[in-house]
Amino acid sequence: MIVKKAYGKINLSLDVINKRSDNYHNIGSIMAKINLYDVLSFEKKDKGIEIIGDFDFNMEDNLIYKAYKLLKDKVGKDLGLRVEVEKNIPQAAGLAGGTADGCATLLALNELYSLNYSLLDLMKISTSLGADFPYMLNNKNMYAQGIGDILEPCGDFFYTNILILNPSYGISTPYVYNNLKLDNKRIDFHKLIDALNNYDYDYLKANLENKMESFVFSEYKDLMEIKNKLREFKGISLMSGSGPTIFSIFQNKDDLNRAYDFYKDTYKNLYKTCGGDFFGNL
Repeated sequence: MIVKKAYGKINLSLDVINKRSDNYHNIGSIMAKINLYDVLSFEKKDKGIEIIGDFDFNMEDNLIYKAYKLLKDKVGKDLGLRVEVEKNIPQAAGLAGGTADGCATLLALNELYSLNYSLLDLMKISTSLGADFPYMLNNKNMYAQGIGDILEPCGDFFYTNILILNPSYGISTPYVYNNLKLDNKRIDFHKLIDALNNYDYDYLKANLENKMESFVFSEYKDLMEIKNKLREFKGISLMSGSGPTIFSIFQNKDDLNRAYDFYKDTYKNLYKTCGGDFFGNL
Protein backbone atom coordinates (compact mmCIF):
# COMPACT_ATOMS: atom_id res chain seq x y z
CA MET A 1 0.00 0.00 0.00
CA ILE A 2 1.11 3.55 -0.79
CA VAL A 3 -0.30 6.54 1.10
CA LYS A 4 -0.10 10.04 -0.42
CA LYS A 5 -1.02 13.47 0.89
CA ALA A 6 -2.59 15.55 -1.87
CA TYR A 7 -2.08 19.22 -0.97
CA GLY A 8 -4.32 22.03 -2.19
CA LYS A 9 -3.09 25.34 -3.59
CA ILE A 10 -3.93 29.02 -3.58
CA ASN A 11 -3.37 31.62 -6.29
CA LEU A 12 -1.40 34.56 -4.90
CA SER A 13 -2.72 36.69 -7.80
CA LEU A 14 -4.24 35.54 -11.07
CA ASP A 15 -4.23 37.40 -14.37
CA VAL A 16 -6.31 36.21 -17.33
CA ILE A 17 -4.61 37.58 -20.44
CA ASN A 18 -6.44 36.29 -23.53
CA LYS A 19 -8.38 33.40 -25.00
CA ARG A 20 -6.52 31.01 -27.27
CA SER A 21 -7.68 29.25 -30.42
CA ASP A 22 -7.85 25.96 -28.46
CA ASN A 23 -10.39 27.61 -26.07
CA TYR A 24 -7.93 27.66 -23.17
CA HIS A 25 -6.87 31.02 -21.72
CA ASN A 26 -3.35 32.34 -21.30
CA ILE A 27 -2.85 33.29 -17.68
CA GLY A 28 -0.26 34.55 -15.25
CA SER A 29 -0.40 33.35 -11.66
CA ILE A 30 1.69 32.81 -8.55
CA MET A 31 0.77 29.46 -7.07
CA ALA A 32 1.60 28.14 -3.62
CA LYS A 33 0.68 24.92 -1.85
CA ILE A 34 -1.26 25.06 1.42
CA ASN A 35 -1.14 22.63 4.33
CA LEU A 36 -4.66 21.39 3.66
CA TYR A 37 -4.70 18.00 2.03
CA ASP A 38 -6.64 14.90 1.07
CA VAL A 39 -5.17 11.54 2.11
CA LEU A 40 -5.22 8.79 -0.51
CA SER A 41 -4.33 5.14 0.09
CA PHE A 42 -3.47 3.09 -3.00
CA GLU A 43 -3.07 -0.64 -3.50
CA LYS A 44 -3.02 -2.99 -6.46
CA LYS A 45 -6.03 -5.04 -7.44
CA ASP A 46 -6.55 -7.61 -10.19
CA LYS A 47 -8.13 -5.26 -12.72
CA GLY A 48 -10.04 -2.01 -13.10
CA ILE A 49 -10.27 0.78 -10.56
CA GLU A 50 -12.23 1.08 -7.33
CA ILE A 51 -12.57 4.47 -5.61
CA ILE A 52 -13.86 4.53 -2.03
CA GLY A 53 -14.62 7.77 -0.23
CA ASP A 54 -17.30 9.76 1.56
CA PHE A 55 -17.79 12.38 -1.15
CA ASP A 56 -19.95 12.80 -4.26
CA PHE A 57 -18.37 12.01 -7.60
CA ASN A 58 -19.15 10.73 -11.05
CA MET A 59 -16.56 8.08 -11.92
CA GLU A 60 -15.84 9.17 -15.48
CA ASP A 61 -15.50 12.85 -14.49
CA ASN A 62 -13.30 12.16 -11.48
CA LEU A 63 -9.63 13.07 -11.89
CA ILE A 64 -8.46 10.00 -9.98
CA TYR A 65 -10.19 7.87 -12.61
CA LYS A 66 -8.93 10.08 -15.47
CA ALA A 67 -5.33 9.84 -14.19
CA TYR A 68 -5.66 6.06 -13.91
CA LYS A 69 -7.09 5.82 -17.45
CA LEU A 70 -4.38 8.09 -18.88
CA LEU A 71 -1.55 5.86 -17.61
CA LYS A 72 -3.43 2.63 -18.38
CA ASP A 73 -3.89 3.74 -22.00
CA LYS A 74 -0.32 5.03 -22.18
CA VAL A 75 1.27 1.73 -21.12
CA GLY A 76 -1.27 -0.40 -22.98
CA LYS A 77 -2.24 -2.67 -20.08
CA ASP A 78 -4.55 -2.64 -17.11
CA LEU A 79 -3.17 -1.15 -13.90
CA GLY A 80 -5.63 -2.51 -11.36
CA LEU A 81 -6.04 0.02 -8.55
CA ARG A 82 -7.99 0.41 -5.33
CA VAL A 83 -8.07 3.95 -3.95
CA GLU A 84 -9.41 5.02 -0.57
CA VAL A 85 -9.87 8.79 -0.26
CA GLU A 86 -10.09 10.85 2.91
CA LYS A 87 -11.46 14.07 1.43
CA ASN A 88 -10.56 17.24 3.34
CA ILE A 89 -10.24 19.82 0.54
CA PRO A 90 -13.68 21.18 -0.44
CA GLN A 91 -14.78 20.31 -3.97
CA ALA A 92 -15.07 22.89 -6.80
CA ALA A 93 -13.45 25.37 -4.42
CA GLY A 94 -10.61 26.95 -6.40
CA LEU A 95 -8.08 24.97 -4.33
CA ALA A 96 -7.32 22.29 -6.96
CA GLY A 97 -8.32 19.44 -4.67
CA GLY A 98 -9.43 17.23 -7.56
CA THR A 99 -6.22 17.92 -9.44
CA ALA A 100 -4.20 17.14 -6.31
CA ASP A 101 -5.93 13.75 -6.08
CA GLY A 102 -5.24 13.10 -9.76
CA CYS A 103 -1.56 13.93 -9.29
CA ALA A 104 -1.32 11.63 -6.28
CA THR A 105 -2.79 8.87 -8.45
CA LEU A 106 -0.21 9.39 -11.21
CA LEU A 107 2.61 9.26 -8.67
CA ALA A 108 1.20 6.21 -6.89
CA LEU A 109 0.67 4.22 -10.11
CA ASN A 110 4.18 5.12 -11.22
CA GLU A 111 5.53 3.64 -7.97
CA LEU A 112 3.19 0.64 -7.61
CA TYR A 113 3.80 -0.60 -11.15
CA SER A 114 7.42 0.61 -11.53
CA LEU A 115 6.53 2.55 -14.69
CA ASN A 116 9.72 4.62 -14.40
CA TYR A 117 8.24 7.90 -15.60
CA SER A 118 10.24 10.92 -14.49
CA LEU A 119 8.48 13.88 -12.87
CA LEU A 120 9.01 15.80 -16.10
CA ASP A 121 7.37 12.96 -18.06
CA LEU A 122 4.34 13.05 -15.79
CA MET A 123 4.13 16.84 -16.05
CA LYS A 124 4.10 16.63 -19.86
CA ILE A 125 1.53 13.86 -20.24
CA SER A 126 -0.78 15.19 -17.53
CA THR A 127 -1.55 18.48 -19.31
CA SER A 128 -4.29 16.63 -21.19
CA LEU A 129 -6.06 16.19 -17.83
CA GLY A 130 -6.01 19.86 -16.87
CA ALA A 131 -3.92 23.01 -16.88
CA ASP A 132 -3.11 22.79 -13.13
CA PHE A 133 -1.53 19.33 -13.31
CA PRO A 134 2.09 20.36 -14.09
CA TYR A 135 2.12 22.76 -11.13
CA MET A 136 0.33 20.40 -8.75
CA LEU A 137 2.95 17.70 -9.35
CA ASN A 138 5.49 20.09 -7.79
CA ASN A 139 5.91 21.24 -4.21
CA LYS A 140 7.54 24.61 -4.90
CA ASN A 141 6.16 28.13 -5.21
CA MET A 142 5.76 28.76 -8.93
CA TYR A 143 5.05 31.60 -11.33
CA ALA A 144 2.78 30.00 -13.92
CA GLN A 145 2.26 31.24 -17.47
CA GLY A 146 0.70 29.89 -20.67
CA ILE A 147 -2.35 27.84 -19.65
CA GLY A 148 -0.60 27.22 -16.33
CA ASP A 149 1.88 24.74 -17.77
CA ILE A 150 4.90 27.05 -18.14
CA LEU A 151 6.40 27.11 -14.66
CA GLU A 152 9.17 29.18 -13.11
CA PRO A 153 10.24 28.81 -9.45
CA CYS A 154 9.61 32.09 -7.65
CA GLY A 155 11.31 31.81 -4.27
CA ASP A 156 10.95 29.96 -1.00
CA PHE A 157 8.49 32.28 0.77
CA PHE A 158 6.46 30.63 3.51
CA TYR A 159 3.49 32.22 5.31
CA THR A 160 2.39 30.72 8.63
CA ASN A 161 -0.89 32.55 9.37
CA ILE A 162 -3.41 31.82 6.62
CA LEU A 163 -7.17 31.48 6.94
CA ILE A 164 -9.08 29.54 4.29
CA LEU A 165 -12.84 30.12 4.10
CA ASN A 166 -15.04 28.08 1.77
CA PRO A 167 -18.79 28.80 1.77
CA SER A 168 -19.74 25.16 1.01
CA TYR A 169 -20.89 25.63 -2.54
CA GLY A 170 -18.97 25.14 -5.77
CA ILE A 171 -18.38 27.37 -8.79
CA SER A 172 -17.74 25.98 -12.26
CA THR A 173 -14.37 27.11 -13.62
CA PRO A 174 -15.50 26.93 -17.30
CA TYR A 175 -18.54 29.06 -16.41
CA VAL A 176 -16.30 31.77 -14.94
CA TYR A 177 -13.86 31.72 -17.87
CA ASN A 178 -16.72 31.91 -20.38
CA ASN A 179 -18.16 35.02 -18.71
CA LEU A 180 -14.99 36.98 -17.95
CA LYS A 181 -14.51 40.45 -19.39
CA LEU A 182 -10.81 40.62 -20.29
CA ASP A 183 -8.82 43.85 -19.95
CA ASN A 184 -5.45 45.16 -21.08
CA LYS A 185 -4.11 45.96 -17.61
CA ARG A 186 -1.48 43.41 -16.61
CA ILE A 187 -0.39 42.41 -13.12
CA ASP A 188 3.27 43.11 -12.37
CA PHE A 189 4.28 39.64 -11.22
CA HIS A 190 7.97 40.47 -10.82
CA LYS A 191 7.16 43.09 -8.17
CA LEU A 192 4.73 40.71 -6.50
CA ILE A 193 7.32 37.95 -6.35
CA ASP A 194 9.81 40.36 -4.75
CA ALA A 195 7.17 41.46 -2.24
CA LEU A 196 6.24 37.87 -1.35
CA ASN A 197 9.85 36.91 -0.74
CA ASN A 198 10.51 40.09 1.29
CA TYR A 199 7.28 39.71 3.30
CA ASP A 200 6.20 43.22 2.26
CA TYR A 201 2.69 43.07 3.68
CA ASP A 202 1.81 46.66 2.75
CA TYR A 203 2.64 46.09 -0.92
CA LEU A 204 0.81 42.75 -0.97
CA LYS A 205 -2.29 44.22 0.64
CA ALA A 206 -2.47 46.87 -2.08
CA ASN A 207 -1.49 44.73 -5.07
CA LEU A 208 -2.59 41.09 -4.75
CA GLU A 209 -5.23 40.69 -7.46
CA ASN A 210 -7.41 38.03 -9.02
CA LYS A 211 -8.96 39.08 -12.34
CA MET A 212 -11.76 36.55 -11.87
CA GLU A 213 -13.10 38.33 -8.80
CA SER A 214 -15.04 41.03 -10.66
CA PHE A 215 -17.33 38.57 -12.43
CA VAL A 216 -17.60 36.08 -9.56
CA PHE A 217 -18.35 38.80 -7.00
CA SER A 218 -21.08 40.21 -9.28
CA GLU A 219 -22.76 36.78 -9.13
CA TYR A 220 -21.96 35.92 -5.50
CA LYS A 221 -22.23 39.04 -3.34
CA ASP A 222 -21.45 37.09 -0.16
CA LEU A 223 -17.88 36.49 -1.36
CA MET A 224 -17.16 40.21 -1.66
CA GLU A 225 -18.55 40.74 1.83
CA ILE A 226 -16.32 37.96 3.22
CA LYS A 227 -13.22 39.39 1.53
CA ASN A 228 -13.92 42.89 2.84
CA LYS A 229 -14.64 41.63 6.35
CA LEU A 230 -11.37 39.69 6.45
CA ARG A 231 -9.56 42.86 5.43
CA GLU A 232 -11.10 44.55 8.50
CA PHE A 233 -9.26 41.92 10.56
CA LYS A 234 -6.01 43.12 8.89
CA GLY A 235 -5.87 40.19 6.49
CA ILE A 236 -4.45 40.27 2.96
CA SER A 237 -7.48 38.70 1.32
CA LEU A 238 -8.15 37.26 -2.13
CA MET A 239 -10.30 34.72 -3.91
CA SER A 240 -8.38 31.62 -4.97
CA GLY A 241 -8.71 30.52 -8.58
CA SER A 242 -12.26 30.73 -9.91
CA GLY A 243 -13.61 30.64 -6.35
CA PRO A 244 -15.53 30.46 -4.21
CA THR A 245 -12.81 30.03 -1.56
CA ILE A 246 -11.43 33.21 -0.02
CA PHE A 247 -8.07 33.12 1.74
CA SER A 248 -6.47 35.69 3.98
CA ILE A 249 -2.84 36.08 5.07
CA PHE A 250 -2.22 37.63 8.46
CA GLN A 251 0.95 39.10 9.96
CA ASN A 252 0.27 37.57 13.35
CA LYS A 253 -1.69 34.78 14.99
CA ASP A 254 -3.88 37.12 17.06
CA ASP A 255 -5.48 38.66 13.98
CA LEU A 256 -5.84 35.21 12.42
CA ASN A 257 -7.59 33.91 15.53
CA ARG A 258 -9.94 36.92 15.70
CA ALA A 259 -11.04 36.32 12.11
CA TYR A 260 -11.39 32.58 12.73
CA ASP A 261 -13.51 33.14 15.85
CA PHE A 262 -15.76 35.56 13.94
CA TYR A 263 -16.61 32.96 11.27
CA LYS A 264 -16.27 29.60 13.07
CA ASP A 265 -19.99 29.26 13.89
CA THR A 266 -21.09 30.27 10.37
CA TYR A 267 -18.86 28.25 8.02
CA LYS A 268 -17.87 24.62 8.50
CA ASN A 269 -15.15 24.78 5.83
CA LEU A 270 -12.90 27.16 7.75
CA TYR A 271 -9.21 26.30 8.15
CA LYS A 272 -6.21 27.81 9.87
CA THR A 273 -3.18 26.75 7.86
CA CYS A 274 0.13 27.78 6.33
CA GLY A 275 1.25 28.07 2.75
CA GLY A 276 4.20 28.41 0.43
CA ASP A 277 7.43 26.44 0.53
CA PHE A 278 6.51 24.69 3.78
CA PHE A 279 7.80 21.22 2.90
CA GLY A 280 10.55 20.58 5.39
CA ASN A 281 9.40 23.52 7.52
CA LEU A 282 6.64 21.69 9.41
